[in-house]
Amino acid sequence: MRVLKNLARYIAVLCLAVVGVLVGSNTVFAEEIPEYRIQVSPARLELDLRPGASTTAKFKVQNTGSKEFNFELSTGPFSVTDENYSQDLSSTSNYTYIKDWVKFSKDGGTVPAGTEQEITVTVNVPKDIPAGGQYGVIFARMKESDDGTIGGVKAEKQVGILVYSKNVEGNTRLEGGVIENKVPSFMFAPPINVTSIVENKGNVHAEATYIMQVYPLFGSEEVYTNEENPEKRTILPETRRLNTMSWDGAPQLGIFRVKQTVKFLDDTKVTEKLVFICPLWFLFVVLAIIFLAIFWIVSRVRGRGKED
Repeated sequence: MRVLKNLARYIAVLCLAVVGVLVGSNTVFAEEIPEYRIQVSPARLELDLRPGASTTAKFKVQNTGSKEFNFELSTGPFSVTDENYSQDLSSTSNYTYIKDWVKFSKDGGTVPAGTEQEITVTVNVPKDIPAGGQYGVIFARMKESDDGTIGGVKAEKQVGILVYSKNVEGNTRLEGGVIENKVPSFMFAPPINVTSIVENKGNVHAEATYIMQVYPLFGSEEVYTNEENPEKRTILPETRRLNTMSWDGAPQLGIFRVKQTVKFLDDTKVTEKLVFICPLWFLFVVLAIIFLAIFWIVSRVRGRGKED
């Protein structure tokens, strides 16, 4: 009887534990969903513009929160300010007129929780548009209360969709190349980082491709590569872009052959180097050993000199 009572007690405790886990997991899951969250899909629209013609595309405004919200749409210019591609959403140029050509099937609306609304974008292109690319951003923004909140709650209120386009009938230029491709020779700690700079001298955007391959000091089998899924970056017209790739799985100490291949338009640059990863403390230990070895050798030589 005592065995049966103990078994029943263990089963009851186990059931309570399972229920507790289930209840707890549901509570955590519910807490992970914010009350107000707006998202858009896709994150970027690619358009081909023709002077004097209209071009259309579609995107979705999504409510991934737990409460309904109202939203409104607007447009703005898009450009970058430096090699790190810091975004500029206010400056205008010959490449940002598209913000004035965009019309929406509706400028806003209401999105219940867990639903989405599809919006049609119509771009009415003038006949005398400048040659080259056009770049802008579509903003989807939650409507705020007078106190700057959404339903009394502070939330992520605005998201954007990048709009990239080309004037396929204008005098487009594709010019540029890889102007820097660097692999370090020595690092104090992982990861191994390789860098490059690509310059676009043309008036339309183009895509650069980046491949990183890591080999052991002796051997031809890769320990890391992104060759099957290379990084790709869009290079805007008349800009330079700095890119960094990393091997996060590098050990604290080792010697590897690292190769970076960068392709842009008709230009391909390849750099391969031996990379030595050595922590600073290990370097101090090596230097200390060398110093002690030299000190010992000098002491021995002096000792023999005195004996002679």
